[in-house]
Formats: sequence, structure tokens, C-alpha cells
Amino acid sequence: MMKKAYLAVFLGITAASIAGAHEFFVIPREVRDYKSGDTVPLSVLSTHYFMVGEEIETPATVNQVYVLQSGVKTSLPLTPNQEQLVYETSYTLKDNTPAVLVGNRLGAYYCLFTDGSYADGKRDEVAKANPQKTIARSHFYAKFSKTYLNPDPQDTTYKNSLGQTLEIVPLTNPAQIAKGKNAEFQVLYQGRPLGNAEVSATYNGYDPKKENRYALTETTKQSGRVRFKIIQSGIWLVRVSDTRRGDPGVDVQELAAIVVFTVK
Repeated sequence: MMKKAYLAVFLGITAASIAGAHEFFVIPREVRDYKSGDTVPLSVLSTHYFMVGEEIETPATVNQVYVLQSGVKTSLPLTPNQEQLVYETSYTLKDNTPAVLVGNRLGAYYCLFTDGSYADGKRDEVAKANPQKTIARSHFYAKFSKTYLNPDPQDTTYKNSLGQTLEIVPLTNPAQIAKGKNAEFQVLYQGRPLGNAEVSATYNGYDPKKENRYALTETTKQSGRVRFKIIQSGIWLVRVSDTRRGDPGVDVQELAAIVVFTVK
């Protein structure tokens, strides 16, 4: 399949690009050390402006959020906060083993018409519902997020892939990522290293008034590996996107993946 991996490029300049333009990720609302028994308040964001909510996506079922801790998967219920434009949830740590928050913006289809408008759905159903229009392209998009909540310097499970279609795996223990030091990651597509992919990183408070602004950008090697020098403390995210021809009936598949961690 033809592919092109890149950062912060959303296909088209029409309204159809709105469907894929928001980033999707989960963050703790308080940055501190968490231990067994602590309840961690969390926000699920769909936004162009880090780290502020911009849209509550509907229906809520498109947002699948859960925690992996000690091999146990716990799904988290989401409550919309209309004032902050985020979903809110929380998780109580069962023990001191590392917990990973996983967010999947479930895959969705839409079609772009030649007149610049768009409609949600697969090509066949959109064509049937809009016989007076001509479909220019059919799209599929999905988004994946991971957040390392209470990493352990002795832990090795942070390197484990979760099997997301597009995924960023830390190769540096999130507990040991520090200001002024390098942090290494690997980008995987369907479990295989994705080379020549533009990956970017940013932190809370970096140019918050502009859309999709990143502090650093690098390109993966053929091994899928990429390295960033961490220049600031606080909440960080690393982000990659991948665009290629999709399955039969899908002209364009758009995927995005984010990993979130805290630098003390």
C-alpha cells in the first residue's frame, strides 16, 4: 500500500478535515506522585489547543478509555463537562504497580463530496443517501492514546506494545525521563516499525494560543526509533500520524497516535 506518514497535516482544506483535526488524549488533572489507594482525576480531551478541551465529541461511545494495571483492564465511565469541554473520569490505583491509561477514538468513516461538503458513513451508504452528489474521496480515521500515570524506575513493561494499529512505544522508562535528557520512542504500524515518519513533541504551556503547535519535531529511522531532548518539566505528549490508502472502499486512511507522560 502507498503510505505517507506526517505530523499535523490533515487532508483537504474543506470542512471534511474537521473530522480528523482534533487531537485525542487522556491527561491527569493534577500533576503529582500517585500511590496505591489514590484516586486520580482524569480528563479526556479532543482539541487543537494543548492542554485545553475544545470539543466534546458525540456520541460519547466513540471514546473508549480504560486503565491497564497489574494485567487487569478496567473500563472508565466518561462524564461530559460542558463548561470545560472535556470528558471527566477517575481511577483509583489498586496498588503501586505502573498504570497505563489507554484512549481509543474508535474508527469512523466519512466521505468528501466534490462540492466541498461531507457526510459521515461508508462510501456505499453515503452514495445511496446522496444520489445528487459525487463523492471525491472516502475516508476512515481513528486515534490512539496512551498515558503513563505512575511509572516505576524498575519497571520494564513500559516497552510492551498494546497492539494499537498506530502506536508510540517509549524506549526510555517514563519514570526516568528528565529535563535536559534525551528520551527515545519507537513508532509502530500494525506492530511493525514505521520509518520516515515525522513525530513531534510538546509540553503543557507551549504556545497555547495557536492550533496544533509542537515544540520539537524529528523523523523516525527505519527502525521506527526517534529521540527528543526534553527541554521543560510538566506534562508532555509525543504525537505521530499516518495517512495511506485504506481497505477496499476507503480511499484515505488517517490514523494518529499520542503518548503522554510527566517530566518532573
